[in-house]
Amino acid sequence: MTTAKGLNVNRRIYLSIAIVVAACSKNDGAKSGDTRAASAPSDSAAAPANSAAMPTATGAGGVGVGMQYDSLPSGYTYRDGSIIPPGGATRGAEYDLAHVTTPKGDVVWLDSLGAPAAKGRRSKTVRAQLAIPKLANDERLFMASCDANGKLDPLVVAIVVNENGVTKFTKIRQAWRANISAARFDLLPVAGITCEDPGA
Repeated sequence: MTTAKGLNVNRRIYLSIAIVVAACSKNDGAKSGDTRAASAPSDSAAAPANSAAMPTATGAGGVGVGMQYDSLPSGYTYRDGSIIPPGGATRGAEYDLAHVTTPKGDVVWLDSLGAPAAKGRRSKTVRAQLAIPKLANDERLFMASCDANGKLDPLVVAIVVNENGVTKFTKIRQAWRANISAARFDLLPVAGITCEDPGA
Protein backbone atom coordinates (compact mmCIF):
# COMPACT_ATOMS: atom_id res chain seq x y z
CA MET A 1 0.00 0.00 0.00
CA THR A 2 1.37 3.42 -1.01
CA THR A 3 1.28 6.05 1.72
CA ALA A 4 0.70 9.80 1.30
CA LYS A 5 4.35 10.30 2.26
CA GLY A 6 5.42 7.91 -0.53
CA LEU A 7 3.31 9.79 -3.10
CA ASN A 8 4.92 13.12 -2.11
CA VAL A 9 8.40 11.61 -2.57
CA ASN A 10 7.45 10.28 -6.03
CA ARG A 11 6.09 13.70 -7.06
CA ARG A 12 9.33 15.37 -5.97
CA ILE A 13 11.39 12.88 -7.99
CA TYR A 14 9.31 13.40 -11.17
CA LEU A 15 9.43 17.19 -10.74
CA SER A 16 13.23 17.09 -10.34
CA ILE A 17 13.59 14.98 -13.49
CA ALA A 18 11.35 17.38 -15.48
CA ILE A 19 13.39 20.40 -14.36
CA VAL A 20 16.69 18.74 -15.34
CA VAL A 21 15.35 17.70 -18.78
CA ALA A 22 13.99 21.20 -19.46
CA ALA A 23 17.28 22.82 -18.45
CA CYS A 24 19.30 20.46 -20.68
CA SER A 25 17.00 21.12 -23.66
CA LYS A 26 17.33 24.88 -23.19
CA ASN A 27 21.12 24.72 -23.00
CA ASP A 28 21.41 22.48 -26.08
CA GLY A 29 19.41 24.92 -28.20
CA ALA A 30 21.50 27.88 -27.06
CA LYS A 31 24.89 26.54 -28.16
CA SER A 32 26.54 28.97 -30.53
CA GLY A 33 27.56 26.20 -32.93
CA ASP A 34 24.02 24.89 -33.32
CA THR A 35 23.10 24.94 -37.02
CA ARG A 36 19.64 23.44 -36.77
CA ALA A 37 16.78 25.39 -38.31
CA ALA A 38 14.83 27.62 -35.98
CA SER A 39 11.21 28.05 -36.95
CA ALA A 40 8.83 30.85 -36.24
CA PRO A 41 7.11 30.31 -32.90
CA SER A 42 3.96 28.94 -34.55
CA ASP A 43 5.81 26.27 -36.55
CA SER A 44 5.97 23.01 -34.62
CA ALA A 45 7.48 20.83 -37.37
CA ALA A 46 11.10 19.79 -36.97
CA ALA A 47 13.43 21.43 -39.49
CA PRO A 48 15.65 19.31 -41.73
CA ALA A 49 19.36 19.01 -41.02
CA ASN A 50 20.22 20.82 -44.26
CA SER A 51 18.84 24.16 -43.14
CA ALA A 52 20.52 26.52 -40.69
CA ALA A 53 19.30 29.22 -38.38
CA MET A 54 20.31 31.11 -35.26
CA PRO A 55 18.79 30.48 -31.83
CA THR A 56 15.78 32.53 -30.76
CA ALA A 57 16.56 35.95 -29.32
CA THR A 58 16.56 35.84 -25.54
CA GLY A 59 16.04 39.46 -24.59
CA ALA A 60 16.19 43.11 -25.57
CA GLY A 61 19.03 43.63 -28.02
CA GLY A 62 19.43 39.89 -28.56
CA VAL A 63 20.12 38.77 -32.12
CA GLY A 64 18.16 35.81 -33.42
CA VAL A 65 15.12 34.47 -35.19
CA GLY A 66 12.22 36.57 -33.99
CA MET A 67 14.41 39.66 -33.54
CA GLN A 68 12.81 42.90 -34.73
CA TYR A 69 15.13 45.61 -36.05
CA ASP A 70 15.22 48.75 -38.14
CA SER A 71 19.00 49.06 -38.06
CA LEU A 72 21.61 46.34 -37.62
CA PRO A 73 23.20 45.65 -34.23
CA SER A 74 26.80 46.66 -33.60
CA GLY A 75 29.24 44.35 -35.37
CA TYR A 76 26.80 43.47 -38.17
CA THR A 77 27.20 44.75 -41.76
CA TYR A 78 24.57 44.73 -44.51
CA ARG A 79 26.04 43.42 -47.79
CA ASP A 80 23.19 42.98 -50.22
CA GLY A 81 19.53 42.14 -50.36
CA SER A 82 16.31 41.95 -52.31
CA ILE A 83 12.61 42.36 -51.65
CA ILE A 84 10.55 39.26 -52.44
CA PRO A 85 7.60 40.17 -54.67
CA PRO A 86 4.20 39.65 -52.96
CA GLY A 87 1.99 36.79 -54.11
CA GLY A 88 2.32 33.03 -54.30
CA ALA A 89 4.18 31.74 -51.27
CA THR A 90 4.22 35.18 -49.64
CA ARG A 91 0.40 35.35 -49.55
CA GLY A 92 0.40 39.11 -50.02
CA ALA A 93 2.78 39.75 -47.11
CA GLU A 94 6.12 41.43 -47.73
CA TYR A 95 9.45 39.73 -47.15
CA ASP A 96 13.05 40.29 -48.07
CA LEU A 97 16.36 38.46 -48.19
CA ALA A 98 19.30 40.21 -46.53
CA HIS A 99 22.95 39.18 -46.86
CA VAL A 100 24.60 40.22 -43.59
CA THR A 101 28.11 39.81 -42.22
CA THR A 102 28.02 38.92 -38.53
CA PRO A 103 30.80 38.43 -35.98
CA LYS A 104 30.49 34.67 -36.67
CA GLY A 105 30.41 34.82 -40.49
CA ASP A 106 28.09 35.62 -43.38
CA VAL A 107 24.39 34.80 -43.23
CA VAL A 108 21.24 35.36 -45.25
CA TRP A 109 18.16 36.42 -43.29
CA LEU A 110 14.59 35.90 -44.39
CA ASP A 111 12.84 38.98 -42.99
CA SER A 112 9.21 40.00 -42.86
CA LEU A 113 8.71 43.73 -43.42
CA GLY A 114 6.73 46.03 -41.16
CA ALA A 115 4.91 49.23 -42.09
CA PRO A 116 7.04 52.19 -43.24
CA ALA A 117 8.17 54.39 -40.34
CA ALA A 118 9.88 57.77 -40.08
CA LYS A 119 12.30 58.65 -42.89
CA GLY A 120 11.06 55.69 -44.94
CA ARG A 121 12.63 53.09 -42.66
CA ARG A 122 10.76 49.82 -42.21
CA SER A 123 11.13 47.55 -39.24
CA LYS A 124 12.05 43.97 -40.06
CA THR A 125 11.58 40.72 -38.21
CA VAL A 126 14.04 37.87 -38.77
CA ARG A 127 12.06 34.73 -39.66
CA ALA A 128 14.94 32.40 -40.60
CA GLN A 129 18.69 32.46 -41.04
CA LEU A 130 20.96 30.62 -43.45
CA ALA A 131 24.63 30.33 -42.46
CA ILE A 132 26.73 30.78 -45.61
CA PRO A 133 29.90 28.66 -45.83
CA LYS A 134 33.12 30.60 -46.36
CA LEU A 135 33.33 31.26 -50.09
CA ALA A 136 36.34 30.12 -52.12
CA ASN A 137 38.15 32.64 -54.34
CA ASP A 138 36.22 31.42 -57.39
CA GLU A 139 32.76 31.57 -55.76
CA ARG A 140 30.01 34.18 -55.48
CA LEU A 141 26.71 34.37 -53.63
CA PHE A 142 23.55 35.06 -55.62
CA MET A 143 20.10 35.94 -54.24
CA ALA A 144 16.80 36.49 -56.04
CA SER A 145 18.36 36.27 -59.53
CA CYS A 146 18.36 32.50 -60.07
CA ASP A 147 16.16 30.27 -62.20
CA ALA A 148 14.87 26.91 -61.02
CA ASN A 149 14.08 24.67 -64.00
CA GLY A 150 13.97 27.64 -66.36
CA LYS A 151 11.77 29.92 -64.23
CA LEU A 152 12.96 32.86 -62.13
CA ASP A 153 12.58 32.05 -58.42
CA PRO A 154 13.17 35.05 -56.12
CA LEU A 155 13.38 32.74 -53.09
CA VAL A 156 16.54 30.94 -54.27
CA VAL A 157 19.95 31.62 -52.74
CA ALA A 158 22.95 30.00 -54.47
CA ILE A 159 26.72 29.77 -54.39
CA VAL A 160 28.02 29.81 -57.96
CA VAL A 161 31.41 29.36 -59.59
CA ASN A 162 32.71 32.52 -61.28
CA GLU A 163 33.02 32.22 -65.04
CA ASN A 164 34.75 34.88 -67.12
CA GLY A 165 32.79 36.59 -69.87
CA VAL A 166 29.34 35.22 -68.97
CA THR A 167 26.26 36.79 -67.41
CA LYS A 168 24.40 33.49 -66.90
CA PHE A 169 26.10 31.12 -64.47
CA THR A 170 25.49 27.39 -64.73
CA LYS A 171 28.12 25.97 -62.34
CA ILE A 172 26.28 25.89 -59.02
CA ARG A 173 28.06 24.64 -55.89
CA GLN A 174 25.11 24.83 -53.48
CA ALA A 175 21.58 26.21 -53.50
CA TRP A 176 18.77 26.81 -51.01
CA ARG A 177 15.22 28.10 -51.18
CA ALA A 178 13.57 30.24 -48.53
CA ASN A 179 10.57 28.33 -47.20
CA ILE A 180 8.32 31.13 -45.97
CA SER A 181 5.52 29.03 -44.49
CA ALA A 182 7.97 26.88 -42.47
CA ALA A 183 10.34 29.81 -41.67
CA ARG A 184 13.52 28.07 -42.81
CA PHE A 185 15.86 27.57 -45.78
CA ASP A 186 15.63 24.23 -47.60
CA LEU A 187 18.57 22.71 -49.46
CA LEU A 188 17.96 22.37 -53.21
CA PRO A 189 19.46 19.99 -55.77
CA VAL A 190 21.74 22.05 -58.00
CA ALA A 191 20.49 20.42 -61.23
CA GLY A 192 18.24 22.90 -63.01
CA ILE A 193 19.56 25.97 -61.14
CA THR A 194 21.13 28.80 -63.11
CA CYS A 195 21.85 32.35 -61.96
CA GLU A 196 22.19 35.66 -63.77
CA ASP A 197 24.32 38.60 -62.69
CA PRO A 198 21.81 41.37 -61.87
CA GLY A 199 24.51 44.00 -62.33
CA ALA A 200 25.53 42.88 -65.81
